[in-house]
Amino acid sequence: MYKAILSITLAIMMAPFNAGANEQGLTATQSDVFARIDDLTITANEFESIFNAAVRHKYYHGRVPEDELLKFKQNVAEDIVTQVIVHRDAQNRGVQPDHETIAQGIEDYNAKYANSPEWQNQRERVIPLLTKRLERQNLLEQMKAEIKDIAQPQADEIAEYYQQHAQKFTEPERIWSSVILIAVAPSADQETWTAAFELAQQLKFRADNGEDFAMLAKQYSGHASADNGGDLGYLHQGMLLDPNVQEKVVALAIGEISDPLGVLEGVILFRMNGVQPQKLKPFDEVRQRAAELLYRELQDKAWESYVHALKASTSIYVNERLFVQNDHE
Repeated sequence: MYKAILSITLAIMMAPFNAGANEQGLTATQSDVFARIDDLTITANEFESIFNAAVRHKYYHGRVPEDELLKFKQNVAEDIVTQVIVHRDAQNRGVQPDHETIAQGIEDYNAKYANSPEWQNQRERVIPLLTKRLERQNLLEQMKAEIKDIAQPQADEIAEYYQQHAQKFTEPERIWSSVILIAVAPSADQETWTAAFELAQQLKFRADNGEDFAMLAKQYSGHASADNGGDLGYLHQGMLLDPNVQEKVVALAIGEISDPLGVLEGVILFRMNGVQPQKLKPFDEVRQRAAELLYRELQDKAWESYVHALKASTSIYVNERLFVQNDHE
């Protein structure tokens, strides 16, 4: 499914693609070309600039994991092609930019960088480029809004969607547990940690032999739930600390107390109070949610069909050899 990447959108707005390059006296060998879309040539350097901008936006450290690199390059390439053909279609249809939106966008930049000497020095040069970028972005947004403006699904379609996608409306299994936390600072010495494990073991022994777990929690626990007897209420699986602790807790029988477990905050005991099985929510309860999910999927399909038709009527060449290059900034 096509998914736009914001950073690619921003980068492509500024890219000086070479429409009619030969008429300008510019030539590019096949290896220099990233894509040809009808009479528009996008060079490999332009692609790399857009790709690197997308990497910096999505990946904090500025590098794509090796097992994601190929797919990410393909997604960037797909996004570039889609934006180009959609923008052209908007122009062919006579769609005009919303000038109030563009003016507000310029004003937002002026306000954001009002105290930046660099912005003040470059403003006159950058504003025309920024205006073109905002106009292009606005046309893309208008086209997406128009294509996705479809009829709402009928009642029988919503009911059928609910039946065919029951997992989307099923509440997962939840567990009801209580805890006693013997708080220990992570930097504490081994002797302190050993004493905490010993105390937790003693409390487990006392609870296993009839003392009230909730009273012990109120007296000894350093957890936020202590005043409530350690009661955590019902929680979805996956909400209980790290996976190793989760595995041990869900394996407990009703009424069973875990062995002392070391966690970041100290040493903890869990008591299993109950299990609520997964449950399919009634249709009436999730009707609105089902309608929203179905409508969103229908919108995505409408957009995909539109883009597919544009591609089918456009001469598109993409140099896929660029995707196997692993160097990026």
